[in-house]
Formats: sequence, C-alpha cells, structure tokens
Amino acid sequence: MLKVRYLSNARPDWRFNPANRISMRSHFSGFWLRPALSSSRPARRTDMFWWIGVYATLLWAYNGFLESLLAIVWGSIRAAVRREKLTERYGPWAVITGATDGIGKCYAQNLAAKGLNIALLSRSRQKLDRVGDELEKSYGVQTKRVVVDFNGGHQIYEQLREQLAAMDIGLLVNNVGYLPELATLEQHTEQDLLTVVNLNVVAATILSRIVIPGMRERGRGIVINIGSSSGHVPVAYMAAYAASKAYLHNLGLALAQELRGSGVEFQVVAPSIVRTNLSEQYESKMPWYVTVLDAEQMARFAVFTIGKTAYTSGHWQHCLQVLWQGLVPLSLAVKIVSRVLHKGARRS
Repeated sequence: MLKVRYLSNARPDWRFNPANRISMRSHFSGFWLRPALSSSRPARRTDMFWWIGVYATLLWAYNGFLESLLAIVWGSIRAAVRREKLTERYGPWAVITGATDGIGKCYAQNLAAKGLNIALLSRSRQKLDRVGDELEKSYGVQTKRVVVDFNGGHQIYEQLREQLAAMDIGLLVNNVGYLPELATLEQHTEQDLLTVVNLNVVAATILSRIVIPGMRERGRGIVINIGSSSGHVPVAYMAAYAASKAYLHNLGLALAQELRGSGVEFQVVAPSIVRTNLSEQYESKMPWYVTVLDAEQMARFAVFTIGKTAYTSGHWQHCLQVLWQGLVPLSLAVKIVSRVLHKGARRS
C-alpha cells in the first residue's frame, strides 16, 4: 500500500499553480488533478453564463427580426432567379376586405399594379364604384365589387360563398377591421364590442374557411391577415381590439403550419400605427419616437414581402420600433404601450 509522508507539519497548498502541480505530482499522481478541477469551477460558471447570454441574444434577434429578414432575402433571390409573377404563383384574382379606404385600398392599388384582378369587399357601393373605376382605368385590370356589411350576421357568408365560388382566387387579404374610441371595457357599448369581434375576428376566420378549399384544390394561393403590433402586447383602453389582433396573429401562424405542403401559404402582417381612418383619433398626437406610416408606405413594402415570409411588421421602421418589447418584462411593456397610446388619445 502506497503511503504519503510529509517532511514537515505544513499541509500541501492545493491552490492551483504550475509549480504546485509539478511538485505534488511526484508524491501522488492523482492528487494534482483535484486542485485544478476545483479551482476551474468559477471560470466554468462564467463561461456557462456567457453562453447563456449569447444564446438569449441570438434568440431575441432571431425572433425579433432575423427570421423575417433572412426569409425576405432568400425569397427575393428566389423571385429574381425564377422571375415569377404573383399571378403565376398564386392566381389571377385577389379578394380584399375593407378595400375602399386606408390599407385595403393601398393593397388593391399595389396588387393591381402587379396585374392581379381585384375583388373589392366593402359596405359602401359609392366607394366601391369609385375605387373599382380607378383600378380599371389606371391598371387595366378587372374588378368585382361586392357590397357587404360584416356586421350582418351569418347569412352574409352564404352570399359571399356564392359570389366568390366561380373565381380563381389566388390571394385573400383579410383587412377589414374596427377600432372603437379608446376607453375602458365597461365604457364601450356592447355594439362596439360585437363589431370588433365580427369585423376583426369572425370575418377573417369564415372568409379563410370559404376560400382555402379552392386554393388547396388548385395547389396554390395565399391568405394574408392584417394584424397589428398590439397583438403582441396587451394594450389598456383598447383591450378588445388588441385581443382581436392577437387572435389574427395566432390564427395566421397556426394555419400556415396546417397548410404546409398544400401549396397554400399564410402571412401575418402586423404593423404599428398606420395613418388610416381607424387611427385618426390619436395618431397625430403620438410622441416623436413613435413612427406613424402612411398606408401607401406600409402596403407597398408589405406587398413586396408576399411569398417571402410568413410574418412581417409591414415596414422595417415598425420592426425596429417593436424590437424593444422583447427586452423588457411583458408587464412593463404593457404599461409603456398603454400609457403612450392613452396619452395620445387624451391630447386628440
């Protein structure tokens, strides 16, 4: 049995340094490893936390903008190589709800400029005729004009099914929406809340169900939900509206997964504040650091991303504007966003 004898009363210094390691090694070859292992633990913990930080940063960047950016870059390269038009990739007709004002009208103009025929859905015959005539005259496309009030109950969808049945629909843009005045839930009327649900939730869900079977049968098509950045962070004083946009976000990304491999795509567009009839009550009073885009700016960039990414904020400026939300606790983000919007509404 091997015995270790010490020449003095002093105990060996187990703190790691090369000199100690060499001298102790001559006494007992296994002893010198123990100081090295124990002394390296703090360094290993530091390395572990560093890698956790790197991973968290990359995950934030990927979820915040890299995934969409890489998809857009790759999609742009593919589109440049294939030189494939939207009409060839998806089909000749685009159906747009809420198509006579704001984002919907700008989508109609940008899609018509790319050669798509446009089916306009709105409740105003006068506006439908005005926008339809403009599109036909400016872009030489066909238009179909459908008068519909999405607050009209279930029967309107049977009528829409009949009117859209014979069309080769390549794109559906679920844009119609309603934003009541900013107020607490109990201050809103029940009709306001029902309108939010009917226009923001029911319309997109049922229309998607109407057009997707035909798209799946043809093996091509894309459905686009116009959501909002408020769908990511709950917003006080517009609670029902923000919740409805969260629904559109989840619906779109879930259906994109359901439709994988069918040739049918789904895209969610979630801009921040866009200058439209819905936002006019507060957008002019927003602080300087809140970017308010024109509907044309947003729609032009969003149309560019069609077929390239399943999710986009609609414009790079709005992407940068919401990145900070991933860096703070959700409860703090809710307070900040709610306070900014409420201040803007009170100044209006």
